[in-house]
Amino acid sequence: MTGSYDPDRLRTRLHSVRLGRVFRVIHRDRRPTPLGAAPAPSRFSDPLDRYSVLYASDTVRCAFWETLARNRFARRRRRELPRSEVEARLVVSIGSTGPLALIDLRGDGPVRIGAPSAVAHDGNHAAGRALSAAVHASVPEADGFLFASRFTGDACVAVFDRAFGRLGVLGVDELVRHAGFLDALDDYDIVLTEPPG
Repeated sequence: MTGSYDPDRLRTRLHSVRLGRVFRVIHRDRRPTPLGAAPAPSRFSDPLDRYSVLYASDTVRCAFWETLARNRFARRRRRELPRSEVEARLVVSIGSTGPLALIDLRGDGPVRIGAPSAVAHDGNHAAGRALSAAVHASVPEADGFLFASRFTGDACVAVFDRAFGRLGVLGVDELVRHAGFLDALDDYDIVLTEPPG
């Protein structure tokens, strides 16, 4: 599958991006390694688990939707989220120490590189994984992807592990107390529920 993309066409979408402050939501257990990532199924993960990908977003609300909310509120009359799930999560603020070379999949990016729109927008991640493997193998200067969240439309990044050394932690906060998360609860009419007592 990696031979199906033209490396020169992929390079036309490479943009130099310096991350000022982006956010990821992690489980509290991962606090000692807030920039850690392991090969695991995701939108741009390696189909053969040879490399890891770290995801982050421009906004905390988007990081919340991408990691915790996802499709759980689809066709639900009431949007309830157990407080314990939120209290088990942290928000990591991340910046880059230098520019990252990211393939831009926003807007008509997939069309321009000859990829199906599913690479950035579909719930089935097979197309994104195939693209990721092709980019990782044939465009060694690429550090990952810039794409729009299918949930909120906010800008997101997917960074290959070969560029993790250019990322730095700017802060770690409790998700349940973060202003961006509290705003998201109001904006999306989500109620935190307490365990039955």
